[in-house]
Amino acid sequence: MKTSLEHLPKQKQQELQRAIEIIREEIDLDMLILFGSYARGDWVEDLDPETLLYRYQSDFDLLVITETPRQASKIEQNNPLAQRLIKTIHRTPISLIAEDIQFVNRRLRKSQYFYIDILREGVLLYDSGKFQLAEPIEITSKERKELAESDLLYWINNANEFIDDCLINIEKSRFKKAAFYLHQATESFYAAILLVFTRYKPSTHDLEKLGQRVGSIEPRFLSVFPKATEEEKEYFKLLRKAYVDARYKPSYTITKEQLDWLAERVNHLKELTEKLCREKIESFSPRRMR
Repeated sequence: MKTSLEHLPKQKQQELQRAIEIIREEIDLDMLILFGSYARGDWVEDLDPETLLYRYQSDFDLLVITETPRQASKIEQNNPLAQRLIKTIHRTPISLIAEDIQFVNRRLRKSQYFYIDILREGVLLYDSGKFQLAEPIEITSKERKELAESDLLYWINNANEFIDDCLINIEKSRFKKAAFYLHQATESFYAAILLVFTRYKPSTHDLEKLGQRVGSIEPRFLSVFPKATEEEKEYFKLLRKAYVDARYKPSYTITKEQLDWLAERVNHLKELTEKLCREKIESFSPRRMR
């Protein structure tokens, strides 16, 4: 694992150093790793010239490794820490996840490349010396390609069926049901991406968290849901909340115009998923594997 941030601009280095200070002030920190696009050096930032807001941008993806699952859960639910990071680190959003050392080491031994890539590409920002990361066990390129092809086929088919259900309900003006199915299609595309790229999909239906994971492994997916305007933010919020609210809350409302915009963005996600996942699967050919 790397230990230097010299590949980043000085401003980004300073932001990360401040983030480390805040995290250490708020929790008993043992290991902190920068992973994703800022660790690799392929982060993206797209500034809207009219609003001077980012339509989309890469997060600082940070992994805190703890001794126990309970400690990891408390960190992810630590709202004061999250708010301090948001208020202090203004220019670059931070995505913070926490896992216990036993969980991480099990994933390394099970050939889940989300964690193997963190070990290969990540930057160790802080280490108390308390933990030892396991040596990863890697499957053959042939095995990984077969698994990825199977996962892609299953989840793409799943997503396409949900899109069909969405369109049928839009035609019948059942907009709440259409929103739920569009959420399910989005979640299925994210599942395909995560499994093809990393062999690991976290157990969550939260499109915000899944989208952050997807954006950290391949920044080109960040263009799917731009958030430069309040309208774009509201549309995505409606999609994100549709998993529960569209089914169970009478107060949930969404218009055909909003659904049409979201459906267009999900169609863009579909095209990117098929294209970039195919590229990734092709890279698993023996001659191209690292």
